[in-house]
Amino acid sequence: MQELTSRFPYRGNFFQIYSHPDCLLHEVGADHPETPDRLKSVLRGCARLSPALPISWQTPPPAQVAELELVHDIGYLERLRSACQQGHSCFMSYDNQIGPQTFRAVLAAGGCALALAQTLLGQGAGFALVRPPGHHAGRKRAEGFCYINHTALVIEAIRRQQPEATFLVVDFDVHHGHGLNFLYYDDPGIFYYSLHGEPEHIYPNTGHRQETGQGAGMGCTCNITLPLDSSGDQWLQQFEDHLHSFEKKLRPDYLLVNAGFDAHKDDPFGVMHVEDRHFRAAVRGLYTVARDYCRGRIGLFLEGGYSKGVLERLLPTIIEDLALAHLGGD
Repeated sequence: MQELTSRFPYRGNFFQIYSHPDCLLHEVGADHPETPDRLKSVLRGCARLSPALPISWQTPPPAQVAELELVHDIGYLERLRSACQQGHSCFMSYDNQIGPQTFRAVLAAGGCALALAQTLLGQGAGFALVRPPGHHAGRKRAEGFCYINHTALVIEAIRRQQPEATFLVVDFDVHHGHGLNFLYYDDPGIFYYSLHGEPEHIYPNTGHRQETGQGAGMGCTCNITLPLDSSGDQWLQQFEDHLHSFEKKLRPDYLLVNAGFDAHKDDPFGVMHVEDRHFRAAVRGLYTVARDYCRGRIGLFLEGGYSKGVLERLLPTIIEDLALAHLGGD
């Protein structure tokens, strides 16, 4: 990553990329889909980007445990750290396999989230290339390869300085981000929009269309479900048709994106048939929303997506699209 920080030195008005070498320390075996090679593939692709692009690459310091308490229960965090130190092979469920250095990776990813929050507060935009992923994690619960919820960490870090800030969260991972959704299910200041596979047939079996929030947050959740084997054209049409549902409830100050690429036709899970062009069109649409409603303040997080070839090819292209749009303001 040092090569990337040298290739793309800091410029405050550029599109910011955050990552940390410690994110590669979370190793749980080659048979597990969430491996360090996922992030390594993205980094290889980014190394081929032109140094003339308006990109700034940063390696922020890892988060402190106390900072993660903005979202997560301290007892939960200490149990996770202890499980890693004691050499446990999994945490809370077999899906959540861990290694001795997993907690270091968790802290590194958290530091990237906190740095992205500061960029957004400063009217900037950026992408956190981190692992383990985060959108399934709850306040006291690790699920679906996720241990801390990066998007929630950004929300709470911003709210410390801007308590009245409002957020549009868009999640296009093929799996419903139930950890994040249910953290804010009754919160009227956060609109959660997710496009994912039908919950009857795919983990985590949540995110039905009738799940629209509760209490003060009623109507602030929009879950759009798609049949497995949906085409990329169907996926994009549904994504675009419902993207502006938030307009009925709030005008967002910030746009946060859980960017998962496991609906891709080349993903080893083989759930849907979305192509590169569909993801790029969706992200361009999201930047337009950020420009029109949030003064360009958009923050993205790498979530799922398990084809190393797709990640190496597609993520740098999306970063280039976002960087050029951010600099040009269009």
